[in-house]
Amino acid sequence: MDLKKILIFFLCSIAAISCDKSEENVNPVLTSTTIDDEISVPDEGGEYSITYKITNPADDGKIEAFISSGGEDWIDNVDSETMEVVKFTALQNVSDEIRTTSIKVSYTYAGGEEQSFSVRITQEAAESSDNPDPDDPDDPDDPEVPSEAPFTITILGVTYSTAEILIEPDDYSMPYIVWVDIADKIEGVSDDELFAIDMQIAESTASMLGMDLHGYISWITKNGEQNNTQSKLDPDTEYAVWCYGIDNSGSYPERTTDIAREMFTTEVLEITENGITLDVEVTDDTFSAVATPYTNDRYYNLNWNSESVLQQEGFTEGTPAERCYQFELDYMTEYSAFYPPTSWANVKQGPATTSAVFNKADTYYVFAYFMNDDGTLDGDIYIKTIEYDGNNSTVLDAPRMSFIRGDVAVD
Repeated sequence: MDLKKILIFFLCSIAAISCDKSEENVNPVLTSTTIDDEISVPDEGGEYSITYKITNPADDGKIEAFISSGGEDWIDNVDSETMEVVKFTALQNVSDEIRTTSIKVSYTYAGGEEQSFSVRITQEAAESSDNPDPDDPDDPDDPEVPSEAPFTITILGVTYSTAEILIEPDDYSMPYIVWVDIADKIEGVSDDELFAIDMQIAESTASMLGMDLHGYISWITKNGEQNNTQSKLDPDTEYAVWCYGIDNSGSYPERTTDIAREMFTTEVLEITENGITLDVEVTDDTFSAVATPYTNDRYYNLNWNSESVLQQEGFTEGTPAERCYQFELDYMTEYSAFYPPTSWANVKQGPATTSAVFNKADTYYVFAYFMNDDGTLDGDIYIKTIEYDGNNSTVLDAPRMSFIRGDVAVD
């Protein structure tokens, strides 16, 4: 895993992924790439952006943005003309109450149903004149004098690739940031050094997203209790989760508390002798799979498909494993003169992962098998079946992983 920090609660914005070999048969899919589908705005307001992605866009597709009732008074200049970005302005909040609204991003095209997602916008209340002097060294909220880490971090459950993490701040109204990374990346690093590294990575990420640092920090800032599951972790690896209060109102973000830290280690995957261990976990409309071969020297194909695609392409005879394999082999053979089978993105060596967001009710298959250089089968086919009913998914031949999500609103 590289040095990039993994943001908790990133799952809500997982990109929609289509099966590599049947992409041309998939309808357009609108996916939010706004982190956690929530934007925190300071009382002075400012300019912000909602980002999204359209997979397989239609030629006549149209994006529109709608403000929910009550937000029209303080959300202005909503602009959806730029591809993959909806921009808006939050006006200054002069009241002593937190205000909340949402913006719905809608995608329509001829012959298809409307697709949409909503992003919640929460703006802080105006600061009271009764607040302590921010320059007072005895003021516990003074960013220049961080208080002790006022958080309780609890690891509720760990698998080989996920960890359910509960963050409980002492003060539910305090804005804060949470990060996860491999533990040795922060071992021996002081709070000041760690915060500086975090901000460097945040600036780099913000730049890649076309945002400024303040806007990005607002995206990832949390309030209140957070209970969520971090996925896409490596097996048998020690990780660290840490959090701290943040003040994003000045010219540069400042840390307002000490940094709370907690460690956990993911489980070890049992390796199938002379085979591939294939583990799948699901939540709502998403699956993630980890394939671990007994050796790193052999090529294997790790991919997924759906029953509707197999039927549509004429693969109706045989078991799901046989039909998925034949679909892959036919496609690789068709393009082998231009693209050797071992060069496909889904052909792996060593441990690998794949994941996707389902866009319609169907039966889905996740599979892996060793293959020869020409794409032909070299051993058994390992396969998992997932039923998705349009809201929830279930692995029929593997234990279901329970993902618990929840945001506690600021009191």
